[in-house]
Amino acid sequence: MRILLITIISFGVLFSCKKDEFSDTVPNPDSTNTVPEIPNLVFPADKQTCTHTNLEFSWEESSDANNDVLAYQVDVALDASFTTGLVTIFTTKTYRMFTMQKGKTYYWRVKAIDSKQADSGYSVVHSFFTEPDAVVNHIPNQPAINSPQKGSSVSGGMVTLDWSAADPDGDPIVYDVYFGNSTPPTLVAQDITATTYDVAVATNSTYYWKIVVKDDKQGTAISPIWNFKTN
Repeated sequence: MRILLITIISFGVLFSCKKDEFSDTVPNPDSTNTVPEIPNLVFPADKQTCTHTNLEFSWEESSDANNDVLAYQVDVALDASFTTGLVTIFTTKTYRMFTMQKGKTYYWRVKAIDSKQADSGYSVVHSFFTEPDAVVNHIPNQPAINSPQKGSSVSGGMVTLDWSAADPDGDPIVYDVYFGNSTPPTLVAQDITATTYDVAVATNSTYYWKIVVKDDKQGTAISPIWNFKTN
């Protein structure tokens, strides 16, 4: 009888607690947090053939409505299901260098993750192929100035920037033109094939310009910054 009385008292103490002290409800996550935007892949492009095995992968920066700090998860694998040869890295940058094997097809994707661990979901998947024998590529020769010569004085409301460049391998090359009245000059033309470019100028001013030459295998050469004056 004494044992039974103790048991009844114990149950009475247990169930005398308020219900909300033993709630099994899981707190809701922060409903004010917005997931980041899905990143857009830049390089390697989808279905691209790469002649080099050292590749700098790049993607566009994602935006976040809460202005959270973002990191990126990058997955590279040998199959579209990302199960074979999977490599995963995390970075706060929008680029990452990878060393690939020759003669392989690779698949890659990226997702953004904010500081509250909310992720954007994966980007579209891009595939690319590395050539069996990566070729040795020589970068283009540094562009040479034709006119106006450095430090020269010119007249007229329009000036033609004139330069020359070549590629040791005979690869197709294109040019980026930087021009302005401050240094460093700003980009005014991109991926042009001509070796001249017309710019409008004002009198009694100093202008600065440079040329970046690029081949079709990511080889790049940059000229010095040249300058001229107008009278």
